[in-house]
Amino acid sequence: MPIAVSVPWKAKALPILALVITGAVMLFTRAETRLRYRIAWAIVTICVLRFAYAVFNIAFHRLGWNELDLPAQTLVFLVTAAAFTGRLHWRAIWTFFAVTTLILGGSCIVQRHVLGVDRAYGINGGDWSAIEFTMVTLCMTLFSIIRLIQPRITLGERWLHGIAVAIGAYGAILTHSRGPMLAFLPALLIVIAVHIRRTRQWRGALVFVGVLVVGVVTATTALDHEVVRRFSEVSGEMSTFSKDNSAGPVRERMAMWQSAWAAFREHPLVGVGVDQFGTYTRARVATGEASESIAKYDHPHNEYLEAAATGGVPALLIVLLLFALPAIHFVRRLDDRDEWTSTLATAGLAVITMYVLSAMTDNVFYRAMPHSFFLFLVLGFVMATALPPADRRDALADA
Repeated sequence: MPIAVSVPWKAKALPILALVITGAVMLFTRAETRLRYRIAWAIVTICVLRFAYAVFNIAFHRLGWNELDLPAQTLVFLVTAAAFTGRLHWRAIWTFFAVTTLILGGSCIVQRHVLGVDRAYGINGGDWSAIEFTMVTLCMTLFSIIRLIQPRITLGERWLHGIAVAIGAYGAILTHSRGPMLAFLPALLIVIAVHIRRTRQWRGALVFVGVLVVGVVTATTALDHEVVRRFSEVSGEMSTFSKDNSAGPVRERMAMWQSAWAAFREHPLVGVGVDQFGTYTRARVATGEASESIAKYDHPHNEYLEAAATGGVPALLIVLLLFALPAIHFVRRLDDRDEWTSTLATAGLAVITMYVLSAMTDNVFYRAMPHSFFLFLVLGFVMATALPPADRRDALADA
């Protein structure tokens, strides 16, 4: 699925359809699956509310029902999550995750060093989707890091995940996407902290971090200077921003954030309507209230301001809870005795951390790729970890 949502082919709908059917069957036939959904009732509720509020908002503003496309996917992936409640071979799944990371990162390397593309963007959506593609690639890289630093894995697995980390990280660097790179650092620190807390083994983790830092510094200084240049431009653009000087990626974001905040102040209860930020902003540009440089954008490059501007306070609360409730669920399971339960909880928390931080400088839910990736894995990991492993439950029942 991670590779399916990252490619532009329509055939990717087939594995999703298969998972929907599988999930629906498991929900109807397995009492344990339904129990897991009841345990995670708060997360299930917020997903249903997300869809229901989108329906209300679209009807209230008399918008087209095409705007319901992404919110409706919330229910789709709420059903596919049931497929995670069976007995899955997580070691094989994690191996496939590593292969996916190799493909995602490798595509960026090929674009940069073989095709001569200045800014790699991966295999979904062209250069406009580079940021979201980087976010997904770095999430997959974190999955390989989680497995790589675990003490009990085979040498072959360790090599596979080590190479996946190198390819994924370097491929992400070649996209020059600052937001996901900054979000990656806290997510990595959380992964390392959980590992040290759980295993009491810190030397290997610190050696890995040291090697990763050296590799990243080498890549950004010796192989691709553009990343350093883009980071160095941030403070200059921020300090010179004004209504008459809003050209450039950082200044344009600041101008969009001003427009989104204005929309929220004017319409705090129900916003301006789902996906209507662009229409609202272009109206402000026409009256001289906003800079012409942002007229081309349909989203404010901030998921929280997008929710507040288009859906008001309810939509903002839903987005915050969509992050917070699964995060709480995973934090409670980080120290689980079962290694794979802890691994899934760590991976889920890492994904949420990446999205929470990336959402401050970009929209993480307005494209199908990052939206599907988040819902599929986070909801799936929630259901997979809602109950203790089957063998432990059997032992408790026999006691």
